[in-house]
Amino acid sequence: MNRNRILFWTCILVGMICILSSLYLQNLYILRVAVFAVIAAMLAVSVNLLVGYTGQVSLGQAGFYGIGAYTVGLLTTQWHWSFWLALLAAFILTSLTGLILGLPTTQLKGHFLGIATLGFGIIVNVIFNNWTSLTGGPNGIRGIAPPELFGISLQYENYFLGFSLFCLMVVVLMVHLVVNSAIGRAWKCIRHDEISAQVSGINVYGYKLMAFSLSGGIAGIAGGLYAGFMTFISPETFDLNQSITIITTAILGGPGTLFGPLVGAGVLTVLSESLRALNELRLIIYRAILVTVIVFLPEGIYPFISKKLRKRGIASQLKLKDRRRELDEQDFSQS
Repeated sequence: MNRNRILFWTCILVGMICILSSLYLQNLYILRVAVFAVIAAMLAVSVNLLVGYTGQVSLGQAGFYGIGAYTVGLLTTQWHWSFWLALLAAFILTSLTGLILGLPTTQLKGHFLGIATLGFGIIVNVIFNNWTSLTGGPNGIRGIAPPELFGISLQYENYFLGFSLFCLMVVVLMVHLVVNSAIGRAWKCIRHDEISAQVSGINVYGYKLMAFSLSGGIAGIAGGLYAGFMTFISPETFDLNQSITIITTAILGGPGTLFGPLVGAGVLTVLSESLRALNELRLIIYRAILVTVIVFLPEGIYPFISKKLRKRGIASQLKLKDRRRELDEQDFSQS
């Protein structure tokens, strides 16, 4: 527990340093890529609550992502709400949507749950495309006002990067507190053995609903950030491919860990941008690398690195103890 706390607060300190340093970055390309990486990390954190902590498969996370984005877009352009109230409304609406979706689907398991959530994502995307009077259809929504803070517009990339990093830190802190509470322990019991958890008196249905609701709310915040940054949204951003990318990010980084989704988002973003110059070939290489990593590192990148560092630390401690034992024996023989 002490090591986890030290690691957690170290990452918070690093996050604060990143927020401050982002204010002085000038490379627009790096700034935009960093903002997209932060949004991807938040989406991975949201789906990790389902896949990693409760063992539920969700293939409709892009639906919550899109609902959050369209909520901010509609409230700021048509009803002229402030971005902050719209973002709060997006969180509440997507949380309620997750709760409503969880009412029938949390009783399903395995691929049946995956198919149900997949259908939810497809239905939401169809609504975005066809309800033209509200969503604009394929043309989407334009002219979304960027957020302002103390009279300062956050439309500039470095300001928005600092703001999005702060939001990600708040989300990670909230997830950390929840996971290490009685709720998180109940989630882990459900993931390991649902029947044993139910026999032990855990309200399996209720805790699953909590996971669905919180997961949807975090994805809604990510959608609101995307809408505020791009100032334009369209249905093609929130399709099935986006849902697959979100769950792949969480699995690649390490499901069931706090920092695994962050690592997965960073790796996928760097990998995608590094292969961009290869045009059509990059998609083949990109997916081949993903399959290779998932096959040879089934636990994820972050747990693999953590184990290696832990083994190295234990080995160094053993060497240090052996060296101290040798010195003590030498002192004893000389005396």
